[in-house]
Amino acid sequence: MTATRRAVGQEIATAMALAAAALWLVDRLAALAPVLAPLAGLLSAATFVAVPLLVLRWGARRGVPPLADPLGIDTAPVLRGLGLGVAVSLVVLPLFAVGLDVLQVRVLHHSRLPVAALRSAGVGFQGRGADVTAHVVLLDDSHGLAVENHTSQAITLLPACREQPLCAPRTVPPGGRVLLVPEVAAALEVQDSQGRPLAAGEVIAGASGEVLDAPIHAAPGFGWLLGWLFTQLLVVALPEEIFFRGYVLGRLRAVLPPRRQLWGVPFGQAHVLSAALFALIHLVLIPAPHRLLVFFPALLFAWLAERSRGVFAPAAHHALANVCQTALLLLYAPH
Repeated sequence: MTATRRAVGQEIATAMALAAAALWLVDRLAALAPVLAPLAGLLSAATFVAVPLLVLRWGARRGVPPLADPLGIDTAPVLRGLGLGVAVSLVVLPLFAVGLDVLQVRVLHHSRLPVAALRSAGVGFQGRGADVTAHVVLLDDSHGLAVENHTSQAITLLPACREQPLCAPRTVPPGGRVLLVPEVAAALEVQDSQGRPLAAGEVIAGASGEVLDAPIHAAPGFGWLLGWLFTQLLVVALPEEIFFRGYVLGRLRAVLPPRRQLWGVPFGQAHVLSAALFALIHLVLIPAPHRLLVFFPALLFAWLAERSRGVFAPAAHHALANVCQTALLLLYAPH
């Protein structure tokens, strides 16, 4: 058993090193070539699925016993797993919201913002393109719409609601940037320094670089949360759960079988180690100590994987937790 544990440890260490290197490389490529940025998430997701399959083949050549369900997706009922993840989220996430509110208001002394702060201009305005020279660019900036003036002249923003004090015209100098709250950004006209509407093609949206017609319509809505949930589930949560709760936990559990029960579910060293490795890989792109706090939700992810015998339950809770955190943080701002 000692030799097998050593071989499994070497295999997992190799998988972690390959995954970390791939994530770092994808991040660097996205930074050097912004056109690749929209693909970064898909490349990272592919990494978490491909690496286990690669190292399992390597381990098989070294005599390491195979995994019956190496990715945690073959033996678990999908709908039952997703349902369990949602049910646990309904219990855990309200408690998380209360704790976050105490942290933001009582500890960090941030102000609560209205729910309207969650409104977004939509996916089309998200991201930053590589070529913004000589354009006015509109970007979704969580709390509203950022207007960046990359032209050589001052521009004037005329919101459709300009009869209200909040909607007064705004002047943006060359190289300047203003942030419009969602209600103001719903519809506006962009004029040049002579008071004329900008020519077609001079105003673009987000990373897509889509040319916007005048007047510009960026009606805020909550639809982005649904798209964000599917992105988190399919591109972030499920691939990460396949790697850490399918492959890593499966490997560790085979050589470190749990000897205790936690809420009626076998739980032991393998589950704790898989959570620790999950936390460590979060330091690859952002080496900040607070990133290690994901160790604690990862313990719950491991429990869900054990309870459901697969990755769909932890993936559902993982995705909902990420979306909940993103949405809640938009409701607070420094004084």
